[in-house]
Amino acid sequence: MSLLMYETLLVQEKGYVSVFSINRPERLNSLGEEVRRDLLKAFRDFNADNGKRVAIITGEGRAFSAGADVSPSSGRSAGTNIENELSNSFHLILKEMRYSRKLFISAINGIAAGAGVSLALACDISFASSESMFLMAFQGIGLAPDTGLTLILSRLAGARALPYLLHGGEFSAYEAENMGLVKVVDNPVPEALKMAESLANGPFGAYSVGKQLITRSIYHDLDDFLKEEARLQGKLSESHDFNEGVNAFREKRKPNFNGT
Repeated sequence: MSLLMYETLLVQEKGYVSVFSINRPERLNSLGEEVRRDLLKAFRDFNADNGKRVAIITGEGRAFSAGADVSPSSGRSAGTNIENELSNSFHLILKEMRYSRKLFISAINGIAAGAGVSLALACDISFASSESMFLMAFQGIGLAPDTGLTLILSRLAGARALPYLLHGGEFSAYEAENMGLVKVVDNPVPEALKMAESLANGPFGAYSVGKQLITRSIYHDLDDFLKEEARLQGKLSESHDFNEGVNAFREKRKPNFNGT
């Protein structure tokens, strides 16, 4: 298995299969600007490569991904244009995954929070360790779920997902399995590799068309949804509560929201 390395991403190549591992363990693999840039380029290269069929996404260390980076060095603040950030970055990554004719598998090895949950569940198949946790962290900084998560979770899990989408919270790997979102396994990456090799060496044309039909069935309105999501999230990013939420997170204190 050959190994390539981006600034924030490890890429292992094994025949038809590519393994993408977010390599920012000290930041719980949060999706900062550099990580998003590398993911978008890597996924575009993967989708353009006729010799590739299946991608596996995972994270180094104890997290899959903690979602958007709101650390002091991230540059995110009340002045951040989140509408543009979503439209020109997060959403482009999501579309590379869902509109691809190739298959994506997530190997969730720990914490998945915020947009990290979106990245994990936008895949066609998801494996999770029993220790994995899914955190809906958006509301804690005065935002609503983004990166397509409301569409993804409501379509895949229905009413069981609505409380998490509305007011946040967390659920375990086994709760995610009960909602039909993941399969809990002892070692997600080896299980994902086993599945990827089976798919890549099987009737892949049929699998590819199956994915296209699933996308047409479940995510047929994805573009329109993402435009509206970006618009509304952009409005929230101008609010008092977003500014307060980000500052409270950085200062490790409870936010003082006022609903505006």
